[in-house]
Amino acid sequence: MSTVATSGESSAAGSPEEDLIRRSVAALNAGDIEGYLAGFSPDSPRWVSGLKTPLTVNDIRANLTLLTEAFDRLHLDEDLLFGARGYVCARWTLRGVHVGDYGGIAPTNRDIAVESCEIYALAGGKVVESWVYSEMTSLFDQLAARP
Repeated sequence: MSTVATSGESSAAGSPEEDLIRRSVAALNAGDIEGYLAGFSPDSPRWVSGLKTPLTVNDIRANLTLLTEAFDRLHLDEDLLFGARGYVCARWTLRGVHVGDYGGIAPTNRDIAVESCEIYALAGGKVVESWVYSEMTSLFDQLAARP
């Protein structure tokens, strides 16, 4: 059975897999990177579109640290989340305000909104593999105020 929640709705009858992803993201939204990563197996690869090799959990930690240092009110908004048979698919919008150096770009105080879709494979109560599909160049376009 799968459930669908959109625009910040939460499904009270979510699967254990959906609940794990929501708990992990709630930790991240509270600024708790380690709480977010607690939902991932230590050897869980994260495949990101455009990269030839997967990110490790340590890579994810480093990237999230950079993001939280550079963006105030960093938050993943749940646009859509559903799961079935050991997988969860989520569409997120990453939001924040650019207040620190990021990717060599000095603070602009601009709001950002970057959409992504992530698929998580789960086993034993942990994410064991994930795939991220997003257009991260849109983040840099927003910081540079390019159309």
